[in-house]
Amino acid sequence: MRWRARAGVLLAVCLAGAAPGQEFPDPVGVHPVLVTVDDLPISSRKLHPDGEERARITGDILAVLKTHGIRAIGFVPWQSVGGAADEALLERWLAAGHALGNHSHGHPDYSKTEPAAYLEDLERGRAALAAFLAARSGALRYFRFPFLREGDTPEKLREARAWLARTGQASVPVTIDNQDWSFEEPWVTARRAADSARLARLSENYQQALRLEVLSQTAMGDELLGRATPQVLLLHATEVGAAQWDALFAWMKSRGFRFAGPEEVLADPAFQSPPEFVGRYGGTLWGRIAHGRRCEKARADIAALLERQSADWSRGDLDSFCAVYAEDAVFLTPKGLTRGRPALLDRYRESYPDAAAMGTLRLEVIELREIWGPEVTMLGDAEPGRIHGATVVARWRLQKAGQPDATGLTLLVLRRDGSRWQIVQDASM
Repeated sequence: MRWRARAGVLLAVCLAGAAPGQEFPDPVGVHPVLVTVDDLPISSRKLHPDGEERARITGDILAVLKTHGIRAIGFVPWQSVGGAADEALLERWLAAGHALGNHSHGHPDYSKTEPAAYLEDLERGRAALAAFLAARSGALRYFRFPFLREGDTPEKLREARAWLARTGQASVPVTIDNQDWSFEEPWVTARRAADSARLARLSENYQQALRLEVLSQTAMGDELLGRATPQVLLLHATEVGAAQWDALFAWMKSRGFRFAGPEEVLADPAFQSPPEFVGRYGGTLWGRIAHGRRCEKARADIAALLERQSADWSRGDLDSFCAVYAEDAVFLTPKGLTRGRPALLDRYRESYPDAAAMGTLRLEVIELREIWGPEVTMLGDAEPGRIHGATVVARWRLQKAGQPDATGLTLLVLRRDGSRWQIVQDASM
């Protein structure tokens, strides 16, 4: 997302539930921050085709990191390493005490790539960077998924994690995501045009955006874990970053953040059990944890609803049994289709005139799938969205004294209305 047209919006928007214009309080407690820099040696060769310019930007980036005592991890998509000159830039990162991590070869999108081709690209990048480091007495330890996308199916997720385990690489997640890369082209354009007024506006917008990201996503992590959380900040190797990081890092220190190395930050329990998140878009670690908790709550709430509904049926309370259906619910059986809760209640009353006719009902959930999608914040970050609905495949079993059990399958579609779940479609057979 481009920020040139959003400066006014940013002044009024605070994330993580804050009201418009509300300030975030200073973070409470110590928040160690690991700085990670993607797309080394330079994010955009198209914008910076000149080797001397890439060397200048690299020098400026390393200088600001040194000023603030930061030991970073730089992630390298090996396709961006164009030869000896670019390898020399990576050597400067190593000489400055930073680690280099694998960021694939060609930066593929896992959501659009089959596992075999995707892992082949990742392995190609791993092998090249590992050889580069070995020749300089180093070892490859870290990996980051391109676009933060770890797999849009459970099978993809499992295959990628198995590959990481086989190759001894630790996946480094992100807790503070942002759109810093989107400032690079307008910044370079303005700098080359000597447009000082536009550079000043871009500087202001950059600082506003990044500061909001830092505060909002730190607050999210603290709320989820109930403590001061370590953070992993994602940045990109850009000219605008080289110009803006000094002010950003100084501000972060003033708000109580402390820069730390990967050994300290990644050892925190928050990073030891990565969520089994499956989705087209990645998002931050905090967003994935929050999504997992929303899924757990949805499953528990729906299970409780079906348990209550079974109990209502078993005690002969059709009014309460049907109360969980939406007013416009649709009920489908081999005998036909019924529309609306009142008509459904009438149908049940006709078929089951008393408790003896109803018997005892049991519902066994076979599969539950939450209905959700990615949501894009006002700052342009894609995060797992709220859960708006769910589908349930269940087996029903009806027991009546002196009769064999009746059983079958049902497919339920539920939607959430505030904190309440309602059945909107029921196909029973």
